[in-house]
Amino acid sequence: MNASAFRDMNLRRKRPPDSLYMLLDTMCDAFGGIILLAVLVTLLTSKERGTGQGTPGDTRELLQRRLVLAQADLGHALELSSSLEAKVNDDHRKTQIALLSTRKEIQDALQQAREQVAQNTKELDSSTAADPAERLRFLNAQLAAAQARKIEMQNRLAAATENTQRLKQRLESLQKQVAGLIQKSQRPLRLPKEHETGKRSFYVIAQYGRIYPCRNADLSRNEMTIEWTSAGDGRIARPIRGRGYDPVADERELQAFFNSLPKELVFVAFCVFEDSFPQFNRAKEIATRCGLAYGWDPYRNQDGPPSFGPTGHDPKPQ
Repeated sequence: MNASAFRDMNLRRKRPPDSLYMLLDTMCDAFGGIILLAVLVTLLTSKERGTGQGTPGDTRELLQRRLVLAQADLGHALELSSSLEAKVNDDHRKTQIALLSTRKEIQDALQQAREQVAQNTKELDSSTAADPAERLRFLNAQLAAAQARKIEMQNRLAAATENTQRLKQRLESLQKQVAGLIQKSQRPLRLPKEHETGKRSFYVIAQYGRIYPCRNADLSRNEMTIEWTSAGDGRIARPIRGRGYDPVADERELQAFFNSLPKELVFVAFCVFEDSFPQFNRAKEIATRCGLAYGWDPYRNQDGPPSFGPTGHDPKPQ
């Protein structure tokens, strides 16, 4: 046995007697318990004394405030709990939807991949199992069929092009026939038989469905229903739309106007536009009934307004 072991044995043997430790432990435990009880009694007594000093109303009000605060805290906690639960459920539902969508896409992609692999495998097996000469004949047949379809489409295109050209020629022929028929249906108008006269021309314009005398009964220029503009040595007469005489509604006024003209000095020269032939026919009947001679010249709308000057053409009386 070495020295250290011998020394440890001596220390263990030098412990104090057990009775002393038990006595000290008992005294400490009893005294400590008494002191603890005294402190608790003192604290409880002081708290009851402090609580008893307040009024019952204050205590009730304090309890009500605490109850209200507790209820508010409880309601806030319940709202927070429900919102958190709803948010968790929403996130969970969105996550599930996203996962299901992703799963469906993955399944579709996997199915397409499987089908493609199966098709490639089938083609590979057929190409490897078939005889190369048989495979070549099959490909040549497909090439011949494709060339035949190409030739057929080319023939259809050529036929369509030829048909289009034929239709164009037919259209041109029909247009020429229509133009010929229109030309045949048009007859040049023959003006009334003319003879020389020494009377002065009294111009009247038939346009816009009305009759516009270029001069008044005293042979002064009519500026009430006609707008006059200068053009070199002559003047251009533009009837004002909506004015002038209506040969049907204003028959009496037009007849009175023609009766006021000096029949031995003037004859009526009508400038008739293509939109007023019925009104011209009515007006010439009124002029003839009033004993006036008349002549007329046809005008087209695209010819523009008539102009009068020293070189102008005067219709001759009938």
